[in-house]
Amino acid sequence: MTKHITRMEIDDAEHYTPEQRQAIIDSYPEHEREARTKGIPSLGSGRVFPIAEDAILCEPIPIPKHWHQIIGIDFGWEHPFAATRNAWDKDNDVFYVVASYREAKATPPIHVAAVKPWGDWIPCAWPHDGLQHDKGSGNELAKQYKTHGLKMLDEHATHAAGGIGIEAASPRCLSACRRVA
Repeated sequence: MTKHITRMEIDDAEHYTPEQRQAIIDSYPEHEREARTKGIPSLGSGRVFPIAEDAILCEPIPIPKHWHQIIGIDFGWEHPFAATRNAWDKDNDVFYVVASYREAKATPPIHVAAVKPWGDWIPCAWPHDGLQHDKGSGNELAKQYKTHGLKMLDEHATHAAGGIGIEAASPRCLSACRRVA
């Protein structure tokens, strides 16, 4: 069996006038425009914030030693394990995503090998599912990552007022986040 994928952009739809195409583009939320008008898949699973990446990208910058840093991870197997290295410029209240890693169907030693070079001194925040026991070893996921060398925080992440949902953090992060290119 042979497969072929044809990707089309809205500009290829010549039966629309330029004004109609622009009206269609303007009808989409900003963070969906590239995917919907250029056929470039960018939403996928796991997308949390409804904002175009270009709106928060900046050129790489050196991270001053006085900035707070933390690594955030999300455990996964079928849905990928993900990690970000983050730095907070407290003086300007800007949170930077400095590095990211994403990999499916890999074991803790593989993930740790990818993340640890960011700085084995950087504390690592993890979600509540890190308390689940691995079916093979019987050990908690978070403890496995600690055993392999990540500086895991003692407890899973929660909001200051309690709770673990992403919704409470979303508006705050949208106004204070920058992703380093």
